[in-house]
Amino acid sequence: MSELKKNIKQNIYTISLLFSILFHSLLFLLAAFILNFQFNKPVINAVYLTFLKSESSTKQQIKEDISSKNDEIKTEELLNEEVGYYNFNNIEYDTSNIKQIYKESTLNVSVRYPNGWIYLDQNVKNKLDGVTFWAVQGNYEIPPYVHLEVQDKYIFNPSRYKYKMERKGNIYYYNEPEELEGFITQIIYIRTDSDEDYSIKLMVKGKETFKSFQPIFFSMAKSLRFGNSLFY
Repeated sequence: MSELKKNIKQNIYTISLLFSILFHSLLFLLAAFILNFQFNKPVINAVYLTFLKSESSTKQQIKEDISSKNDEIKTEELLNEEVGYYNFNNIEYDTSNIKQIYKESTLNVSVRYPNGWIYLDQNVKNKLDGVTFWAVQGNYEIPPYVHLEVQDKYIFNPSRYKYKMERKGNIYYYNEPEELEGFITQIIYIRTDSDEDYSIKLMVKGKETFKSFQPIFFSMAKSLRFGNSLFY
């Protein structure tokens, strides 16, 4: 009987030892896993140090950002001055270079255009749809042209235009010239009280050539008459 008790105690001791070893082993593995996870996981708030700058340092950075932005604006202004495009509002109506007159009867449209230019008009259902004027004289790689088009009033969207000017009861909407692959284009949309609106577009290859034709283009736009309006 004493031998049986002794064996039982020995077995209990062995089981307890094994359990203790297993328990501590598990603790060790768990601790190692936690440490490894802490070292390898992403640092979520890595950029928070940016917001711990002193107030003076932050103000200095803001000043530097503003100064840099102002430099960019000044550079853009200098580039615009160098290009030298004209402003539609600031160009006086000049007929000295647009002495020829195009007239048609379906919408009673008339517009002046430069000497030495020719035109081609297009009618849809026996009604004026548009007319294109272009230069045939001069040493141009591609002749400059002006296209006048009749527009449906319901598709007009004033948000597409940055500037507007009122003249003789009509409102002229326009943006700055746009450049694409060496061609400079500018469009003026003319909002009217009649059944039709009109748009007039200048397209020229080369900035200097475009600039030379811009005042003529503006005068053509201002010379447009339609309906029962008088030409002068």
